[in-house]
Amino acid sequence: MDSATEQKQGILARIRWKSGYMNPALRRIADRVLKEPDNIKSISIKDLATQCDVSESTVTRFVREIEVSSFQHFKILIAEELSQGSSNGIPRLADRHVYEDITEEDDTASVLTKVTARYAMTIADTCSGLPAAELERAVAAIEAADSLSFFAMGASLICVENALLRFMRVGKSCQFFRDLGIRQISISTLGPKSLAIGISNSGRTISTVDSLKEAKAQGATTLCITSFPDSPIVRHADICLFTPTVTGVVGPAEYHESMVSKIAQLQVIDVLYSLYAVRNFGSAIAGLEKTSDVTSLTRY
Repeated sequence: MDSATEQKQGILARIRWKSGYMNPALRRIADRVLKEPDNIKSISIKDLATQCDVSESTVTRFVREIEVSSFQHFKILIAEELSQGSSNGIPRLADRHVYEDITEEDDTASVLTKVTARYAMTIADTCSGLPAAELERAVAAIEAADSLSFFAMGASLICVENALLRFMRVGKSCQFFRDLGIRQISISTLGPKSLAIGISNSGRTISTVDSLKEAKAQGATTLCITSFPDSPIVRHADICLFTPTVTGVVGPAEYHESMVSKIAQLQVIDVLYSLYAVRNFGSAIAGLEKTSDVTSLTRY
């Protein structure tokens, strides 16, 4: 990965979402950097190691973990990103954003370019950042479960609809209820053979977090798809899959909605579905053929 690509992706955003997969020592470094990134520009590797109670070699390992060639290069990327953010990356107080960095000053060509670039970047980042081991844990949990129960609100509902279509077509029993009362009742039916999947970009949607917490209390295995490793939903998930859809250089967008969170979520679901289908090829093909007979009746 070259320097230009690193700058485009945003080093702070990358640290934020990758930190969820880091061990405790590396996570301490990530938290320190994200808390006061401006101080990192001039800090020595020795001082950072001391502040995080780790060795200098651990700091070096952290830098490599986020795909940067050296500690010095890491500091340069931090400085450049903060400098760019101060001038054009972080919204001014007077700006009003309808969608991440899109303002009333953007014309058609600008909007098209910005949205397309964010989609392409998110797909590439999601691909490079999802650990194979966590994906395999998630697929194993899907295989072991008698049923998959989904919980989501808002834009994340698009991901749930996709998941229902994918997994039901290959014969996996699934359930999802939009009505919160029925959803609460459904959680009481879950048990050790159930897999509860909570999808929330922020990881802070109350009904989704509470549903996963209650499902875990019922003995179900829990999985979450979110962008924030420090969000409440992570505390109630046995398996976590993080998407790189944190907006801006520091913190979330004004209206707490990521433009591309649904794209990353769809990508994760399609990867999980594909892994499950190839591992259970015979039954998956049988399920696809069976449901194709049904869906063919809905088309001219």
